[in-house]
Amino acid sequence: EVDIVVAPCRGFQSAEATLAEFVNQVLPVVTFAISEPQLSPSDQAELREIKQKFSLPIFFLRIPEAGSELSSPKNPPKDKSPLHLQLLDLEYLSPSSPCGCGVPGSSMLVEQLEKLRLLSSFSRQVLQQHLVEAATRLSEVHGRCLNIFINQAFDMQRDLQITPKRLEYTRRKENELYESLMGIANRKQEEMKEMIVDTLGCMKEELLEDAASMEFRDIIIPESGEPVSSKDIKRCIQQIQELIISRLNQAVANKLISSVDYLRESFVGTLERCLKSLEESWEGSMHPPRGLEKPREGSVHITSNYLKQVG
Repeated sequence: EVDIVVAPCRGFQSAEATLAEFVNQVLPVVTFAISEPQLSPSDQAELREIKQKFSLPIFFLRIPEAGSELSSPKNPPKDKSPLHLQLLDLEYLSPSSPCGCGVPGSSMLVEQLEKLRLLSSFSRQVLQQHLVEAATRLSEVHGRCLNIFINQAFDMQRDLQITPKRLEYTRRKENELYESLMGIANRKQEEMKEMIVDTLGCMKEELLEDAASMEFRDIIIPESGEPVSSKDIKRCIQQIQELIISRLNQAVANKLISSVDYLRESFVGTLERCLKSLEESWEGSMHPPRGLEKPREGSVHITSNYLKQVG
């Protein structure tokens, strides 16, 4: 399952463009054949571009010219060749490998055709490097997943321990809130009754005068003093009650409005204090899971903030 791709000449398409078409789809093993004793400026520019974009190890092969002879393994050169020095300068070869045979993860230079068999070991090293990178990524993902599971289990265990205490505290606050609101309602109810009784007492004489001088609707009272029917009497009583209730409503309305406003403020204030106490208790005992952001300031008090707007 190996495809051999020969890059077109530079005038048609650059080597880095050819690599870009395959590098994301396959595991490339790149070879670079050289027929001259050293790299040309265009070769060096091309290799710099490949190293900058892909950082791939390359198998460099020196091809002898027709009629020329390269040094054989039996008579190896004592000094490094110009090609070797150029590849060292381009940071393709490792200085720790004087022979240029390459180390795992680095490029390799072969200047004898007899060593072409090293392409097999080079390919094996490249594939092993890809395997190590994939295993490393997989290990990192595995470690992060384990950390998430461990943190979630820790937070769940902590919630199981704290939630009953929170519920107990909330029930206690709920009872305190109910008793406080009932106390306010009872006090205001008695105050409203006393206010209505006082208003009615102050208006008694005025109401009696208005009732005595009122004109009854749809009832004819004889001037001779003859008695009227019980039905007419009930209608007179009903109209007098309507008069008293209407006048009393007008007199008590303004006082009740101010009293109800005070009652509403008392209720809202008590609710707000209770909610704020619960939210502060929640915020003080809340620790975000590892890796998650701490809640923004004010986000925990969203309920009491909305209650302020309603109030």
